[in-house]
Amino acid sequence: MSSSFGPDLTGILAAATENIRRTVAAVVAPPPVKIRIPAMDHLADAIAPLQPALERLDAMMPANWQGSHLAYSEMIVLMQEGIPLAWVPPADVIRQLLTADDTASRAQVIDDCRPAILTSCEAALAAVTDTRFSAQRALLEECVRMAEHGMFSGAQALAANVWDTLIRGLAFANSDWLKPNGQWPGYGKVLESIPAVKDDDPTIRQFREAAAFLPFPRALKAFWPPAPVPQNFNRHATAHAAAATQYTPVNAVSAVMLAVSVLRDIDDMGYPTQIHA
Repeated sequence: MSSSFGPDLTGILAAATENIRRTVAAVVAPPPVKIRIPAMDHLADAIAPLQPALERLDAMMPANWQGSHLAYSEMIVLMQEGIPLAWVPPADVIRQLLTADDTASRAQVIDDCRPAILTSCEAALAAVTDTRFSAQRALLEECVRMAEHGMFSGAQALAANVWDTLIRGLAFANSDWLKPNGQWPGYGKVLESIPAVKDDDPTIRQFREAAAFLPFPRALKAFWPPAPVPQNFNRHATAHAAAATQYTPVNAVSAVMLAVSVLRDIDDMGYPTQIHA
């Protein structure tokens, strides 16, 4: 996949970060009995050249993160739990999700903040500019309206299908994702191919490229009887276990969030996509 990050930004960040490291080392290196407060002025001088790069970096992040000083490392955990955070929901909702104690508490946050989340979905869809995705954008706008009017099951089912269409569009535009004969490879191969955070200390570039895809493994996890039906949003369960366990207001909003997040990210990052629709 192509990316909007360039080597120039990587070099700027590396150089500025090293400058900060050396200055901090110089500040803390003297014996502890000599606390040199004026030396902190040098730290400010070292950080100053980094500021334009940080501003550029912030501008490359999803709009709902910009200027919000969110804890990216903690967000990775939530996204891997299956909660979309790229482009939607608003930053204040993300903060509430980050401070929630457990899965049930985070589900309650999604339920309580549903109006704000759906409004952010509307705004994210309105920002999609690529006309190739006009049909998918319109369908997701319909999902938002259904959820706003309490028609959660319809919103969940339709959002799951739009999301699946986008996944297939990404796969068929990237030959490495497909079987050698160019055929659909199955979701397992897709999960091996999508951008991912591969270690405990990813670079900002890795994180940005993977952000919209981090909820995929949980949402694409297969299950087969007699295993219990997943309680979180799950594509397989939405398609093949249509009942009260899977179809819930929280899962409906999560499905809409996920599809909107992926569509907006595809549009923003310019990922190759070939939708057959």
